[in-house]
Amino acid sequence: MIAWEQVRQGQARLLDLRTELERRRYGWPPGIPRVSLTPHIAWPGAANTIYLCQHANRPKLTAWRGAAEVAGGWPAWQAADLPIEHPTTT
Repeated sequence: MIAWEQVRQGQARLLDLRTELERRRYGWPPGIPRVSLTPHIAWPGAANTIYLCQHANRPKLTAWRGAAEVAGGWPAWQAADLPIEHPTTT
């Protein structure tokens, strides 16, 4: 997936718009912070910002400032067999 390669090479910043419940249930990309959608609608960041959500709907609200999204959302991330961290159970 192109988004992950850009993040790994330092060319883009990936932000996770999914809820904590979604992250706990499905996992998350390693080292990628979860952010709230509301402030990112007003100021999505630079054009090299890529947003990830569960179904690729929420990031569309940030596109007006040139931000990108992971096409297909979390299911596409999983299907591409990209790295996923899961919560530890203790």
